[in-house]
Amino acid sequence: MISHLLHSIAQEDGSLPGPGLSALETVVTYVLVPVGIFLVIAILSWVSTSPRRRKSRDSVITHIN
Repeated sequence: MISHLLHSIAQEDGSLPGPGLSALETVVTYVLVPVGIFLVIAILSWVSTSPRRRKSRDSVITHIN
């Protein structure tokens, strides 16, 4: 009786706990999604800052054979 009363007092009005997450949902939500977002950002930044390969028509002034 007392534990039920304390639980009712600790809950905010109108807030009811939803269904729990399964182990797979937890891993996907808190591990795979953040790792995937990190990899996408890392790949995009690597691609945007990687040095470009020059074509075979380099200038003699900027490139010595």
